[in-house]
Amino acid sequence: MTTGALSLRTLPTLLTDCVLVGHAKKADVVFTPRQWFAMCAHMMNENPANFFLMPYRDKNGTAKFAKAFKAKSPASIGFYPTNSQRRSRWAAMDFDMHDDDQMRARDLALKAFSVLYRQPQLCVALTASAGDPVHSGWHLFIFTAEFFPCDEWTRLLRQVADQIGAPVKSGVCEIFPDECRGIGRGIRAPGTWNPKSDECGLILHETFSAFLHAELSVTSKEGNASLSVRCNTREGDQITPSSELFRGEHGEWVPAFAITAPRSRHAKLEALVGTAFFQVSMKVARQNAERQFHEATPAPAATLSEHLAEFNDLWAGMERIWRKKLYAAEREKINSLATDNNREAFRITRNWSQADSPDFRIVCASLANRLGVTLKTASNIRRHFCSLGILRKTAEYVPHKFSARYEWTANREAKRKQGALISPQWNGDPGDARLK
Repeated sequence: MTTGALSLRTLPTLLTDCVLVGHAKKADVVFTPRQWFAMCAHMMNENPANFFLMPYRDKNGTAKFAKAFKAKSPASIGFYPTNSQRRSRWAAMDFDMHDDDQMRARDLALKAFSVLYRQPQLCVALTASAGDPVHSGWHLFIFTAEFFPCDEWTRLLRQVADQIGAPVKSGVCEIFPDECRGIGRGIRAPGTWNPKSDECGLILHETFSAFLHAELSVTSKEGNASLSVRCNTREGDQITPSSELFRGEHGEWVPAFAITAPRSRHAKLEALVGTAFFQVSMKVARQNAERQFHEATPAPAATLSEHLAEFNDLWAGMERIWRKKLYAAEREKINSLATDNNREAFRITRNWSQADSPDFRIVCASLANRLGVTLKTASNIRRHFCSLGILRKTAEYVPHKFSARYEWTANREAKRKQGALISPQWNGDPGDARLK
């Protein structure tokens, strides 16, 4: 899925799948429990555990919607399309029928669905906000694998609203996120209980479960004991970032790429991307670029959106050049990986393997920080790469002394044909294997 700017792509107008209003289904019919919880984890946007919307009824039976602080019963759940970096990997449109114009809400929702459904870079879920798909408002959710600035989401939703002739205003069409600069408004998750009507929303059509299919293909505990099968690398385990943004091994990226003079912004950004590409995930690099912009003195003439658009272009250019230099076997391996975290880890660990020593260390804590994931996720990725023949362990981890060491085997056959294959054997040199 693309990591470029959000935009509507010009596509043929023929809709290849239709939506029958009478075929709306409850969430537990459409999603498996694991799929639904994975969707909720995706909508959390890597926010703290208590950062979600809680729809409930007060003691008088009045519907309330508030940010969660303590549990209430009964209650529903919703989410905010933003995080501390004002970024999100989902958005939504709410088509209301507050003036009882049922046909208008339905027609606008279906038109918006028709526009967004045909965008291959997006996944969608069209839902009724209550249990009756005819006498109900409509929610349209849009999902991406990557994070995008909230401003880009708002612009995209306004483009859709303008294209279908829907005024963005309360009672007709509301968008999430909107232009609010704070926490903004949340919206209930697809298929959840509506305290206003005492009914659960219904799902009319969705493509999000297909997006999750590969990430939710997880083996049993017994299977995970063998390196010959897939380990647990589902996206739900990979969305929690480490506590501190990686800005160089010792924070050296901050002064090295600081914007401290007029007309130096682009050159500093280019230098940052050139270094970060081989060392961190795109997500972490983009966060570095955002920090770079906000910390600039004097303030750049360009906007943050322009800065990040240049970042996307520079990163895409690096990616094209890098992929051309891969062995065919390596391209086959990376193309087979199901998640962005795995693909980013492939690039980072391959870079680590480019050393004089035939094997190299992989410190899970360092890999986790560079990917912006948990220690467990980094460990799972490392083990998963061994099961796929990308890595081979050559030395075990020795607590507080030596890191585990690995051989890069994704291009083993190509090297063998070139007569360059040397079987790595760790020589026990503590200086070569010390922890970072």
